Amino acid sequence: MAKDVKMFSALRFRDFRFVLLTLVLSQAGYWGCNIAFQSVLIESDATPATMGALFFCLLVPFTLFSIPAGVLADAVDRRRLQIGVLLATTVLAGVCAATIAASIVALPVMLGLAFLAGTGISFLSPVTQALVANTVPAEALGHAVPIQAAGLNLARSIGPAVAGLILVAWGPLGTFVMYATLTLAAAAAAVAVRTRRIPPAVRVARESLTTQVRAGIRHARERPPAALCLVIVAVNAFFGCAFTTQLPVRAAATTDNPDPVFPVLVALTGLGSLLGILVVARLSERIATVWHAAVTLVLLGLSNALLGAATTVPVLAAAALLCGTFSIGAMVTLQTVVQKVVDDAQRGRVMSLYFLGWGGMPFGALLLGGLSTWLGSTTAFLLYAAACLATAATVLLWLRRGRADPLPAT
Repeated sequence: MAKDVKMFSALRFRDFRFVLLTLVLSQAGYWGCNIAFQSVLIESDATPATMGALFFCLLVPFTLFSIPAGVLADAVDRRRLQIGVLLATTVLAGVCAATIAASIVALPVMLGLAFLAGTGISFLSPVTQALVANTVPAEALGHAVPIQAAGLNLARSIGPAVAGLILVAWGPLGTFVMYATLTLAAAAAAVAVRTRRIPPAVRVARESLTTQVRAGIRHARERPPAALCLVIVAVNAFFGCAFTTQLPVRAAATTDNPDPVFPVLVALTGLGSLLGILVVARLSERIATVWHAAVTLVLLGLSNALLGAATTVPVLAAAALLCGTFSIGAMVTLQTVVQKVVDDAQRGRVMSLYFLGWGGMPFGALLLGGLSTWLGSTTAFLLYAAACLATAATVLLWLRRGRADPLPAT
């Protein structure tokens, strides 16, 4: 019990609570707007290729802007940057709602708005995470970072789940209104933060992007198993997490009335993600190893195969729940391992590589959409499941031969 109380001690600091609230609200709004964009395309042009293109636009900004956003977070006042991005995102959410109200749902318009939404969150994520170091004393940072990571992944679960419920009640317009409301609330929470900018010991902003990436890679290789974790993150994002982009297609393949089924699948995926987070958070001292992440990747691969092969709604629903559980469960496990082994002075650079790994998801979504079009949805899912299983088997064999310590002693 005392250990659990100590783990949450960072919540005693007022400014950290507001930064955490900003993180949860903004991330929940973004992941919720993903559902709104999907639902619009379901009504107009729901093909595997267009769904893959949608998620490419939503997520490719993480690949393009994560590192530049991290540099900007170290070069300017973080609090002002965060507020500015949140206000701009609120305006964007209002534009999204207005386009739906005006029935402007052409594919190029939706893809363009999706790209802008992804750009906003890709700039917001690094600055929000960097602000944590400015809101707690150095001795409390070790407890603040895991809470921050849990809040991030919790938002990724709650956002789609709530958006799915709102979608059933009020349609895509209501979901975009939710996006605007949450983002505006996040901006209000950011305004409430009272913290001063702490100048970095090293003028990171003067380093080139290539230099920073190389420094992060070098440090990850020097702190095993961080580099191995980052590789698994990239594979999991590319092959394991792309299933969300094809949920409307799978719903249409299993029932003649997919409209009410899709929001249920979204809610179940969110519920599964929440379960995965809770399990990892509760048992992190025992299961946060590369071995456990590899086993989770095996289970994710099998769940993807079940999702692709499902021919009835109950089986499809069970597969969506399992995919949500194991996809986020693996990511949280890997993030926990990386956070434990890297030096704090290099944490930002290494974690930018973690976000770059997540950046593989839009490319995986694009390829999954193409394969589903050419080979069929079931075959495409089986190929992705095989990739997950092959990667997990390789990692487990690597560990068995003693080439990487699952987790150095702490």
